[in-house]
Amino acid sequence: MTKQATDVVNAVKSFVARGYDREFRVRDGHLVDLGLGSTLDACSVRVDAALRLESGNDAEDVSNIYAITDPATGHKGLLIDAFDVFDTLCHSDLSERLVAQRETAQAGDLDVPMKFGLRKIYKAEFEQDTARYVLREGFPDVPPCPWGEHFSILGFDTTEQTYVWLVTSIMRDPRLIRIPYHGEDVISDE
Repeated sequence: MTKQATDVVNAVKSFVARGYDREFRVRDGHLVDLGLGSTLDACSVRVDAALRLESGNDAEDVSNIYAITDPATGHKGLLIDAFDVFDTLCHSDLSERLVAQRETAQAGDLDVPMKFGLRKIYKAEFEQDTARYVLREGFPDVPPCPWGEHFSILGFDTTEQTYVWLVTSIMRDPRLIRIPYHGEDVISDE
């Protein structure tokens, strides 16, 4: 991995071109191969490369990309932490292995109003009305993410009734209200 990558989408494309074609996710603290639906042994996976892309003042927005090989199957894939939250979602042994040799680079989206087609909300805007923005988890109506599949969590503007990109500093703010999807239809105020 090189620090030349300044964009998550281009970094993902580069890894896919090098054979990292599986999608891995953290579920219930465990690393899962989405294609197989199987749990990987966190102690045996090899983290081949790790990149942290930061933007904004004091790294206000951060995304991480991990290129991983599962020696048990030989599968190579990517674990994308678009919100810099895996350190709180996965077991410490896996978290420590992911960040051990992670490179940091500046993202090319400094102070842009949009990220992945979503309006980007910075901390200053969140501070004006902390109840306006919530974090939706597992909702079926989330827009697709640019590297395939879909977002499992995403910010939501309750006033405009639209999905938004919350910068990492908001995602880590304890005042951010988290709303898990419970299977009922998505309800809007319209």
